[in-house]
Amino acid sequence: MAQPTMTLIPLRSVVASDQETTLDLLIKIEVPEAETETPRPPLNLGLVMDRSGSMSGDKLRFAKDAAAYLVGQLTRTDRVSVTIFDDDVEVVLPSMLADNPTGIQKVIAAIRTGGSTDLYEGWRQGSEQVKQFHDSNRLNRVILLSDGQANVGETNPDTIASKVHRLMEKGISTSTMGVGDDYNEDLLEAMARSGDGNYYYIQSPDELPSIFRVELQGLSALVGQRVSLGIRGLNGVLVADVLNDFDRTSTGNFKLPNLIHGGKVSLVVRLKVPPVTDVTELCSIRLAYDEPQATERHSEITKLELGSVPFGQLDEFPRNEEVERATALLMAARARKEAVRHLDHGNFAAARSTLNAARDVMACLPMSFEVHEEMSMLTDLEQDLDAGDVDRLRKKATFQSYQRRRGMDQ
Repeated sequence: MAQPTMTLIPLRSVVASDQETTLDLLIKIEVPEAETETPRPPLNLGLVMDRSGSMSGDKLRFAKDAAAYLVGQLTRTDRVSVTIFDDDVEVVLPSMLADNPTGIQKVIAAIRTGGSTDLYEGWRQGSEQVKQFHDSNRLNRVILLSDGQANVGETNPDTIASKVHRLMEKGISTSTMGVGDDYNEDLLEAMARSGDGNYYYIQSPDELPSIFRVELQGLSALVGQRVSLGIRGLNGVLVADVLNDFDRTSTGNFKLPNLIHGGKVSLVVRLKVPPVTDVTELCSIRLAYDEPQATERHSEITKLELGSVPFGQLDEFPRNEEVERATALLMAARARKEAVRHLDHGNFAAARSTLNAARDVMACLPMSFEVHEEMSMLTDLEQDLDAGDVDRLRKKATFQSYQRRRGMDQ
């Protein structure tokens, strides 16, 4: 299996010898495309679908089409279950081998809409189906799809995220898909983060089949899961910030997204470097992850070593444009979260000012596809604000910030 590579790119190639230096460091983790077609590990999937009244019409129709597509891509060694929920929960397809896809698709086609939204109980019963057949040689995941709020049963986001996290620690991850503009984005994002899965904002139900395709392809191309990154300052260097805002493990390391063939994860670390007078090791980076069907956890360590010059000569060493761009993009992601907080307090002017300031910073960078795309997305958010479409703005901003902070492509 092709192994990920880790590259460290500092903002400058030197630090100051006579005073403290603030140094941004870009860490790029890249996984090559698979060299050959290798069989993927078998899947153990639990599909949990909202069938509350608000899902009627196109939403449910496209959701069923997407689920049918997913079933059609499974092999005879994969397992799948289907759980549906409104104010009641029903396991319409207990976990079984996907050796009769047509029969499974008929069960999905028969799903009809109902009442309220007991999201947590739907997820819990769907996860029980996966748990019954949990196997470390399989990729075990719950996929939750909803268009609404958790308004029946357990509704506290922190409590639900905690339950999802405990399941993840047992080897079962959770991905969430929010459809439309009425679901609770804070809850679905928290579940995905806690569950070591993915979170998707689906603006239109006709996006569902392609999103299911992305999710399945990600599982099929999995190289590493339960990925963590340990960052340690050396020789008095302080790790002042990680701009991505990743969650932490119990040992203080950073939780990264799963590693997949052809994928990459990028993060920016801000270091406070004391005066150094010689070539010095500044930090140590340890990447660790579980490989599918491997018995031992893989890990590797890379260190950053730089020389120094007097502070007055730093400007003679050019700033790395890739690091500047990555830093600005992550600060724009933080600006989105700040704008959402302002909106939650009814301060529309502050939200607008925050988005404007982020766009002005991007405008000062050399133009590139990423910079152009980022400016377009920020402008789009401002247009939602002008139109008073706060629900849509909030979901877009939360989703865009989530993807960027996870070092993922938009």
